[in-house]
Amino acid sequence: MGNRENLESPAGTSITTTNTETGLKRSISADASGRYSATNIPAGHYRVELVRDGKVAQTTEVDVLSGQGSNASFSAVVQSVQVTGRRNRIDVSNTNNGAVFTAKDLAKLPVRQTLNSIVLLAPNTTKGDSAYGNTASFGGSGQSENAFYLNGFPITNSLSQLGAMELPFGAIQQASVMTGGFGAEFGRSIGGVLSVTSKSGTNTWEAGATYSVQPNGLRAKRQNVYYPVTGDKNNVDTDANLTTLGQAGFNSNRSWDNRWLGKLDWNINDNHRLEFTSAGNSSRTRYQRYGFALNPNNPNALAALDGTPTGNLYTSVTGKNLGATDPAYPNGTPGAVLNMLKYTGQITDDLAINGLYGKMKTERGTSYEIGGVYQGSAGGLPPTIGTVAKTSQWSEIDPNLYRNYNVFPGNRATPGSDEVKSGRLDIEYKIGTHLLRAGIDSSKMETRGAGNSSSGGCSWTYRFVGIGNANQPVPLSGSRPAVVSNFGGSGVDGYYARQSIFSSITDASATQSAQYIDDKWQVTPKLLVTAGIRNDAYSNSNGDGQKFIDMKNEIAPRLAAAWDVNGDASSKVYGSAGRYFLQLPTGVAARAASRSTLTTQDFTYTGVSPTDGTPMGNNPINAPISVDGEYGTLKNLRAVVMADLKPNYQDEITLGCEKAHGPDLNFGVKATYRKLGAGIDDSCDTRPLYAFALAHGIEVHNTLFINCFIYNPGKDVTVWGDGHDVNGNPLVTGKGQFAHFTAAEIGEPKAERTYAALDFFLEHPLRQGWYGKVFYTLSRSRGNMEGQTRSDTGQKDVGTSAAWDFPEFAPGNNGLLPNDRKHQLKAYGFYQITPEWSAGANVLIQSGRPVVCLGTNDAADQGKDPAFLIGIAYGGPGYNAEYFNCGGVARPRGSMGRLPWAKRLDLNLVYAPEYAKGLSLKVEVFNALNGRSPLSQTAVYDDGDSTVIDSRYNQLTTFQTPRSAKFTVEYNRKF
Repeated sequence: MGNRENLESPAGTSITTTNTETGLKRSISADASGRYSATNIPAGHYRVELVRDGKVAQTTEVDVLSGQGSNASFSAVVQSVQVTGRRNRIDVSNTNNGAVFTAKDLAKLPVRQTLNSIVLLAPNTTKGDSAYGNTASFGGSGQSENAFYLNGFPITNSLSQLGAMELPFGAIQQASVMTGGFGAEFGRSIGGVLSVTSKSGTNTWEAGATYSVQPNGLRAKRQNVYYPVTGDKNNVDTDANLTTLGQAGFNSNRSWDNRWLGKLDWNINDNHRLEFTSAGNSSRTRYQRYGFALNPNNPNALAALDGTPTGNLYTSVTGKNLGATDPAYPNGTPGAVLNMLKYTGQITDDLAINGLYGKMKTERGTSYEIGGVYQGSAGGLPPTIGTVAKTSQWSEIDPNLYRNYNVFPGNRATPGSDEVKSGRLDIEYKIGTHLLRAGIDSSKMETRGAGNSSSGGCSWTYRFVGIGNANQPVPLSGSRPAVVSNFGGSGVDGYYARQSIFSSITDASATQSAQYIDDKWQVTPKLLVTAGIRNDAYSNSNGDGQKFIDMKNEIAPRLAAAWDVNGDASSKVYGSAGRYFLQLPTGVAARAASRSTLTTQDFTYTGVSPTDGTPMGNNPINAPISVDGEYGTLKNLRAVVMADLKPNYQDEITLGCEKAHGPDLNFGVKATYRKLGAGIDDSCDTRPLYAFALAHGIEVHNTLFINCFIYNPGKDVTVWGDGHDVNGNPLVTGKGQFAHFTAAEIGEPKAERTYAALDFFLEHPLRQGWYGKVFYTLSRSRGNMEGQTRSDTGQKDVGTSAAWDFPEFAPGNNGLLPNDRKHQLKAYGFYQITPEWSAGANVLIQSGRPVVCLGTNDAADQGKDPAFLIGIAYGGPGYNAEYFNCGGVARPRGSMGRLPWAKRLDLNLVYAPEYAKGLSLKVEVFNALNGRSPLSQTAVYDDGDSTVIDSRYNQLTTFQTPRSAKFTVEYNRKF
């Protein structure tokens, strides 16, 4: 809040601000030039009075927004008391990019009640890949690169950094979406920030209730998912056929999302205030599978899905607060419970202190039922039995015994929790034309039960060595040769079973801290310059409490300026430049640095259990082996993270201008450029380490027995190397040492990501009964690293994707990134038709996502590509479809066109009858035109044989949410 015009300032002149709802009052003196500035004021509606000689000379009213400037100006000569309304002006004190939405805005607009829906109203934001839940990309960033705050407390999910807990919309007073240009007080984001301020109690009692319903009968049908037409002769049975109906039968899912928020404010006096906030979000989804009977009288029943559920419940699973990365039931909301205390103190007219401390905890887990009978956790399930081909069934065993009894196969997470304890202290001090701000913060994260493990404890697959090979050495697990007949039982006829055990379940922890200082300097009445610097630090620890990443001295300079061109807040030119750093989530400790197990072992057998399908009478052929050296033992942390790891950071520059063209129109344009400075991922190319060990006399037997390591792609690497025995067990040879490799020896290109955008907007301020705003964004997001997420395949391992595991994957990887949307048009607004009726609309039109093809490059994958001599010497990656090469043809990123444009129109109509004050009836229609554009496609071209197209390649997998309607009745009454 500040005066933007000259004001006579004789002795005794002062400014008094009063919150009209709470009575909070503050008095400020104007300076010699007639300017004044009131800082550290809670958001709300204020009456501002010019007091001269103890009498009120002028009065105006303004809405104060958190993090924004509000203008309250008075004329220079006043002979009597005047009362004026809020004047239309541009905020010339702010250089943040994005948008601010108040409770009134959110109530008027047709917006789904999620934080991400608010984010997507702002320019430079786009919906992220569905593999990462209900998340967004800010300015071309990965979905895990954003920060979320509630009343200053960080509510970002610490396990994955994908999204945050949800809040009741009725409790939101203001939501500020910052897509760039934010100051030194904000960090831990190279994408954007969503800062939410909750409502506070007032001096008037108010009570209310809301009831909403979304009738199934008004929902449009979901898009059926078909096998694509591949044209491959191997896919004649699947091309263009439905895939929504499989052996699982009929799926019925139901979700519950409970949210609450309570806030207690104690205005000790006008200068000291305590706030206690308690908020919670419990998100549960039940996944049920029923039998489904096709219509026997319809020969095309399968294609038409003509049939009915039988009512025979097979399985039921209920997941709670699972978040986006659960291996079996992803895309959930990471609900949490938060309690925090905040102090705001105006020590003197020039000195203010703010402090807060709080704790947030997420309790997550899954419960299982089979046929309606509660089973508890997945730990009580039998082992998973892999698909058993007839050729792998020993003829001495009843073939009906070869079956899987585990109805929840695959990898599963265990119950766990994520806890964040965070505190911060901020100080503001005004001295002349400078507003100095400084602060510190510190957060501690504790995760219990990160990672996942084999359902039922392990999995079994039944195998056959082939006709005539029972008495011959054949490669078994880990490529170890053996003569299976020598071990009796099924081995006499060439049959055996393989057991696989996997677990990355672990605890993890992290710390984050920062210090910042900045100076908002009003250089002249028209020019405001903000210069600041921020120092971030963070560490990640494994399940044994050992730090494996310890980043310090992340120095981030920030500079911004705003020029009030005419001196009356009618137009401004502004810009910013800064560096921003990003940390790794706690979940990266799972498997990367904590104890993990991934072993296989072979057995002959004499029978198969009739109760769980596992082999009986087992005779081990070999010992358990791990191709990654994962035996559940403590990892050597010097070997899993490069010694000179640099932090993940990005540089950004913005430049824009805004103009208030009279009271009915504001417009502006802004340019943004972002460049990734350094990225972090993991490499599983252990061939250089293997060659180093051989050259230095360190005992090693296979490149697969050496751990992957976290590194900076395109940088020199220094990492510890030591030995292992023939089975991959780590050895302390006494010859272990750090190995240094140049970037050229590692062979990976530098991590690159650039984002360039031009944003245009038109705004009609709330006048004459209506408000509207239109954004158009022209942008490009290019490079070879999306970020910590990998939307190409939807890989759940945030920060450690497969994309940077081997240099052979790099050709063709640089191009248009998954979050690139060249054109984006957003518009929203509302119209007060009559005092009782209002209507709102929200429009999105955007170009589609770039299409990607990932196939197998046979020569490179098998170590036969002369462009990669290390592969010829020590073997290729063996990863199958991880190359930008499909069917033997190079398919560079961005060369295969885009998915279709997405178009969406949301509408609402609100009736607030005058005869029942406080009552409102609302109907909202989301995706009113029922747009069905696809949002993602399957990128995997083959399954290891480049000549055979995978039956699901280029399958359209997710679509726009179908049209739905929501009816809401709300009643609020002030006493």
